Amino acid sequence: MAKLTSTFTWKKKPSIKVAASPLLSDQLLNAFFHHTTDAISFSDMDNNLILVNQAFEHYYGWTIEELKETPYCFIPPELIQESQQLFEAVRTMGVHLTNYETIRQRKDGSFVDINLTSAPVFDEHGTIIGISCTARDISERKKAEEALRETEAKYRLLIDHTQDIVTIYTPTMERIYISPSVEEHLGYSAAEFHPPNRLQLIHPDDEALLREYHQLILTTKQHVQFETRSLNKDGFPVAFETRGVPILNKQGHVENIMFVSRNVMERKSSEAALLKSEEINRIIAEHTDDLIMITDKMGGIIYLSPSHERVIGRGKPLSLVTLDDVHPEDRHLIIKHFQHLILSQKPGICEFRFQCASGKWIVLESKGVPIMTGQGECDGFIVVSRDITERKHNEDLLRKAEKLSMIGELAAGIAHEIRNPLTSLKGFIQLLYPSLQENKLYADIMLSELERINFIVSELLVLAKPQNVQIKPLSLVGLLQNVLALLSSEANLKNIRFQTSFGKCPLIAGEENQLKQVFINIIKNSIEAISGHGEIRVSTRLLPNRHILVRLADNGCGVSEELIAKLGEPFFTTKEKGTGLGLMISSKIIKDHNGSFEITSKKNRGTVVKITLPIAEDQIGPS
Repeated sequence: MAKLTSTFTWKKKPSIKVAASPLLSDQLLNAFFHHTTDAISFSDMDNNLILVNQAFEHYYGWTIEELKETPYCFIPPELIQESQQLFEAVRTMGVHLTNYETIRQRKDGSFVDINLTSAPVFDEHGTIIGISCTARDISERKKAEEALRETEAKYRLLIDHTQDIVTIYTPTMERIYISPSVEEHLGYSAAEFHPPNRLQLIHPDDEALLREYHQLILTTKQHVQFETRSLNKDGFPVAFETRGVPILNKQGHVENIMFVSRNVMERKSSEAALLKSEEINRIIAEHTDDLIMITDKMGGIIYLSPSHERVIGRGKPLSLVTLDDVHPEDRHLIIKHFQHLILSQKPGICEFRFQCASGKWIVLESKGVPIMTGQGECDGFIVVSRDITERKHNEDLLRKAEKLSMIGELAAGIAHEIRNPLTSLKGFIQLLYPSLQENKLYADIMLSELERINFIVSELLVLAKPQNVQIKPLSLVGLLQNVLALLSSEANLKNIRFQTSFGKCPLIAGEENQLKQVFINIIKNSIEAISGHGEIRVSTRLLPNRHILVRLADNGCGVSEELIAKLGEPFFTTKEKGTGLGLMISSKIIKDHNGSFEITSKKNRGTVVKITLPIAEDQIGPS
C-alpha cells in the first residue's frame, strides 16, 4: 500500500473557462494550508502525524517533531481510545467525519473544545493512503452556549421562585403570566388568575395608575417604578413597589411588558417604627449633656448634638473632625484610639483634654463606636463624649486626701518622737535657769528657740488630726506687717524690696499663728524665686461678699502652665531642697478658715497668690 509522505502533491481540476497553472494552484493551496485559522493535520496509515500547519502548533503548542515522538500527546488520555476508533473507521471504511465535537489538550495542560472534520486521503488510483483532519476552536462558543443555558435556567428559577410577584402583559394589557409567589402574598394560587379575567390583581382604585404607566412604557420604552395596591384573599389591601420593564423584539418594538412587584408592607411598618424611633432618639440627643458626634469614614461631620454648643460653646460651624482644640500632649492618644477602632472594629474609650471656645480646658471621656457596613467595612464613627472634669477633680481631691492621711500619720509619729527629748531639754534648761544669770541672754534664746520648735511640732499635728482652731478677730494688716518685718532682713540680703498697698478693711476671723505660717511660706517662696533686685507686692482689698482679698505678687522665675495644677500636692516641689508640704499646709489652713487659695503663674514672668478670708462677725470698722 502506498504511503502518504510530506511531499504529497495537491492537484486541482482546471476551470472550464481558464485552466490555472499547476504552480499557481500549489501556491494557493500552500497559502491556505499555512495561514488558515483552523488546525490542519495529515496522518499516514499508521496514524503517524507527518504534516501540521501553523494553526495546529498555535492551538496545541506542540511542534511537529514532538508530535512525531508522541502522536497522542494532544489527546486527553480518556479520549485516546475513542480517537483511535474514529481513525480506524476513516482509514478502513473511508468514513467522512463532519462537525464532531471533542476535546484536545494543549502543551501547558489546558483543554480546548474543538469541532473536528476528518476525511480519508486517496492516491490517483483511489486507494486510501492517509487521513486529513481539520479542527476548529469552539471554546468561546461552548462557553457562550453554556452561559446562555445557565442564564436561561437562572432566570426561569428566578421568576418561578422569586418572592416578588412577576406578571407579564401584552401591549393590549392582557395578562399572560403570573408567578407562583402570588399565593404567598395574596393567598390566591397562580391557577386562580387564569383565564386572565378570572381575578383582578390590581386594587380597583389603582387600576388607572397601572394603565397610565403601561402606556408610558409603550411610548418611551423605558423602565418605570411606582407603588400600587392589591387586595388579598381576605379583602385587605397590600402595598407593592412595582417596577415595569419593556420586553423588546428584534425590531425594537415592545412585545410584552413585565411588572415586578415587591411587597413593602413590612417596610412600611418598619419606616413608621423607624420614624418613631428617630423622633425618640432626636429628643434624647438634643436634650442630653453628652456630646454626640457622627462622622463618615473620612472624618467629615454628619451630625453634632446641640449639647456641643452648651458644653464647649462651639461658635463656628465644623465640617471636619480636627485636633486643633485637643491638648497637644493628648493628640497622639486620639490618633491611637481611632486606629484601634478601625483595626479591632470594637468600641473603645479615650480620655483627653479639650479647650472650650472660652479658652477653658476640660477633660472629656469619649467612647468611639465604628459604624460597620454589611461587608464588614468601616463606614464612619459614632463618638459619645462626656465632660468628666469635675469627676477628675474629685478623684484628685480623694488622692490628695489619701496622701494627707498618710502624711498625717507620719507627722504624728515624728511629732511624738521629737516632743519627748524636747520636753527633757526644756525642763532641764528651766531647772538650770537660776544658775545661768551670767549667760541669761543665751538661756533666753535657747528657751525661745525651744518654744519655736514646740510650735513647729504642734503644726505637724495639724496634718495628723483636726485641730480645735481658736478663731478670734485679728487685724490682717497688722499681721502682714509683722510678717514683712520678720522677713525684711532676708529680703534685703537679696536686694528685694516690699511694696505694700493696704486698704481699709475690717478685722478678720482667724488663728494668728497659723495665718502667719501661711504668709511666711508664700513670701519665702517668692524671695527664693527671685534671683536678685526683685520686688514683692502685697495688697489688701475688701470684697462685696464680706471677704478680704490678700494679693501677693512677685516678679520671680514663675512656674510653667503644666506644673500649676500640681502645686499643693504632697511632696511636689519646684525647689531643689523643698519638701512640697508648705503650700499643701497653707492651702489647708486657709480652707479651715473658710477662705480660698489661688495661684497663677507664668514662666519667667512671676507668680500671683490670691487669698480670701472672711471678716469677723459684726466687724465693720477699719483695722
